[in-house]
Amino acid sequence: MSEHGGFGGPTPSGGMAENLNALIHPPVDGPGPVQDLTSILLDPAQHFRLDLDQAPQAITAFRQAAQGMRDLKFEVGRLANITPPGLDAISINAAREIGRWAASEEPGSLRSALESGAIQLEKTADALERSLATHRNTDEANAARLRGSEL
Repeated sequence: MSEHGGFGGPTPSGGMAENLNALIHPPVDGPGPVQDLTSILLDPAQHFRLDLDQAPQAITAFRQAAQGMRDLKFEVGRLANITPPGLDAISINAAREIGRWAASEEPGSLRSALESGAIQLEKTADALERSLATHRNTDEANAARLRGSEL
């Protein structure tokens, strides 16, 4: 299963997750526990490495993924109106339940999950932007101090 997905097709490469994983490296070798990326970025006790030259691309990737989730959120409205595949009670009920689950604004619905995911991705992008700005400001301040002490 290393070369093929669950249905015998090749596994996709170069996807959003793979691109983001290439930009964000854990501080130790080997797999780590899965965590919410925003909590890592906002928790000063957490440590990660990000190539600063790649930070703008990571921020853009997070924002694009958030927009993609929001675009999908509007598409789920179509699921609320799907035609049952048959005229039997099970098909009719399944179509109705899928529609309710997809289009509802209630927590746990597909629409709600997509919005929540988009918000988390935006928070992550915002946190990266703040971290990058802080790093740049610190570098500039240190460079100015060094220039001042050389005079």
